[in-house]
This record gives sequence, structure tokens and C-alpha cells, in this order.
Amino acid sequence: MALYKLDEYNPNYNDEIFEGNDIKNFDVYADDNRVGSVANILVDENDGRFRYFIIDTGFWIFGKKVLLPVGLARLDYNSKHLFVPKLTKEQVKNLPEFSQDLAIDNDYEEKVRGVYRPLVPSVMPAMLGTPALYNYTLEPYFYELNDPNFRTYEENLRNGRNPNRAKI
Repeated sequence: MALYKLDEYNPNYNDEIFEGNDIKNFDVYADDNRVGSVANILVDENDGRFRYFIIDTGFWIFGKKVLLPVGLARLDYNSKHLFVPKLTKEQVKNLPEFSQDLAIDNDYEEKVRGVYRPLVPSVMPAMLGTPALYNYTLEPYFYELNDPNFRTYEENLRNGRNPNRAKI
């Protein structure tokens, strides 16, 4: 399984997928505190689904970039904000850093999910399995899109896959 940055998966995503309503640069808020902005989105090569927002935390954590599972976010298109209920600045600080040359594997994703699990009600560890056997459907609260507009954007992407994308 490989994940691609949205603009590498589909270079024309802004017009073809988001109909000119790009969510890059949306401000990201955790418990009413601004913690960064959306730098990009990671897309699953297997099914074209959005998996993570890449969040640039800016100066308050020395420009660290981190991943946010798409299912935890609530988007406000009018204010250009992305909200993560119950997330704290401390949890953001504890997230493993994402970098351009990082190989995203099951171990890295498990570290990311581990920071976010306290935000979701009733996580059942027995159902999770080992990271090597991880399947995104095991924890739907991380990856299911609740926002109808964002779900439409994902469907647009899945219906117009770009075979000339570059791996990260």
C-alpha cells in the first residue's frame, strides 16, 4: 500500500476534484487553538480514498508536519477552517513528524493512530490486530468521511484516477 500526495496523484485536482474550492491552507484548530494549516492530503493508491491530511504546524512546533486521519476532521468551508474536536496541542506535539522523504509504513501509521485513539469513544484494542495486518476498515472513525462535500470530492477523485502519479 502506498500513499500519494493529492497534487501528485492528480495534478489537476483543484479544478477536477474540488471544483476550485481547494482546502489546502485551511487553518487547523484543536480545542479552539490554531495548531497549523492543511498542506496536502494523502490518497491511498489502492482505492483512491483520502486517508490523511498533512498538517503544517507552523512556528509553534518549529515547522513540523504531521498527519491527521481524515475521519477526525470537521470542515467549515465558509471560514476555511478544519476542526479536530478534543485534540490538544500536547497531542499534536506528540505526533511523529511527517517529512517528504519518509517511507510511510504500518509502524509509522500505527504511531500516528496511537496518538489519536484517545479522541474516539470505545476503541477496542482486541479488534485492532497487529500493525502488519492493519486494514483501514478496522477503525472506520479515522477514515470514513462525515462531510458530504469532502465525500463528493473523494468520489470525484476516484472516478478520474490519474495513472501517471508519482510515489512519495
